[in-house]
Amino acid sequence: MNNPALHLPSLRSVLRPVKSLGAIAGFAALLSAGPAIAAEKDDAALLNRLKDSKHSLAAGIAQSEEANGAVISAKFEMKGDTLMLSVYTARGGIGKDAEHNELIELLGDATQGTWQPEIEVFEDKNHLTRSAMQLTLVQSSKVTPIEAIKKAEAAQPGTAYSVIPAVKNGNPVYDVKVATTAGKSINLTVDGKAGTVTK
Repeated sequence: MNNPALHLPSLRSVLRPVKSLGAIAGFAALLSAGPAIAAEKDDAALLNRLKDSKHSLAAGIAQSEEANGAVISAKFEMKGDTLMLSVYTARGGIGKDAEHNELIELLGDATQGTWQPEIEVFEDKNHLTRSAMQLTLVQSSKVTPIEAIKKAEAAQPGTAYSVIPAVKNGNPVYDVKVATTAGKSINLTVDGKAGTVTK
């Protein structure tokens, strides 16, 4: 099987402003290629640990934006046996395109009383491609990631644990995952322009 990373566009072309959401959707398909079974297994382990988090996704976003620019995505994830909170930001703000921005990740243990994330400035092609696409989608949206979380939780009772910009039918959206009190994961789509929520 071919490795999608081998067919990614050049680094410079990735960082230039992307005008076509269709092109972004194509890049996203390459990056998201992977075993669905493994993803489901990881999600199940994550759902079991969410109760141990001392921080909400919204709180992580708010803390990240205090000193590290505009948030473009956020999620909880497992790193070994540790529940981590990961937030991607554009340090230069939403007004600057990826080529003139600094795209970073804040990643830290979500089970600690104080979230103290380490900061990684993206330099590899995979992370730059993914974060550049996310930045472009947030720039194309009228809804922010934190607003998408609030809309999703209003439509589906539970706790949002992932908010990722995406493309659906040529329009910017947010894919939001909400954990219910019954331990189930519900995937919601928040329209990036209209703010409507669908399952």
